[in-house]
Amino acid sequence: MAARVRPACRSGAPAVRRHTTHTHTNGLKEMAEDTPTATELNLEKELADWLSFSEQGHAAYGRRKLVPAELKFKDAVAIVEKLCKEPAYKDDEELKSKLSKSLNNLGAVYHAQGKFGLAEEAYQKALDLKIQLFGDEHFETAPCYQNLAAVHSARIQYDKAEPLYLKAIAIKEKHYGKDSEELLTPLKNLLMLLDKMERKEEAEPLRERIKNLEPPPVNPGDIWQSVQLIKKDN
Repeated sequence: MAARVRPACRSGAPAVRRHTTHTHTNGLKEMAEDTPTATELNLEKELADWLSFSEQGHAAYGRRKLVPAELKFKDAVAIVEKLCKEPAYKDDEELKSKLSKSLNNLGAVYHAQGKFGLAEEAYQKALDLKIQLFGDEHFETAPCYQNLAAVHSARIQYDKAEPLYLKAIAIKEKHYGKDSEELLTPLKNLLMLLDKMERKEEAEPLRERIKNLEPPPVNPGDIWQSVQLIKKDN
């Protein structure tokens, strides 16, 4: 079974920052004009295109249409790469975050296609951006470490994969606790790696830990599992 890799979650385009000018008329009250500049209008269009390509890529990936998914995610990467090179936006953290997500998504498609070299390159760029934005202990870096580890495992580079899985697990333990279901994916991937390396003594306690973290199977006849409380009134 291959290690699980998922594209990053979809993200809506942010509201465009408006350029506001102030005028005085005959000494009366100050009037504000909320008119977008040509640069802002272009940014708005580019981000709308980025969101459209990203959603189309997700839809194609979900249907296992990997070639269309690759093309759409490439288009999404190209848009934010171009924007990040613009002097006005080169330090924009939100754009860099979008670029990281798009690179991760493109890496996931390459990974699914068996293009492991391209997948590793895309995952590494996505990770580098996340570290630049948040530092290497932030919870948003954990999926990047995990995906990079998975592609190393697929390339039978187990010595490179293991420390990356352990890093992802350590970050998730720090942010979610050692008993969180958030740990299941990296723990299962690490277990598969240990099984491939025939390290049975280390694999068995990990297997037991995973078993204890797994949610109980849903029993439709059990009211405690089949109904859900509403957390707050609307």
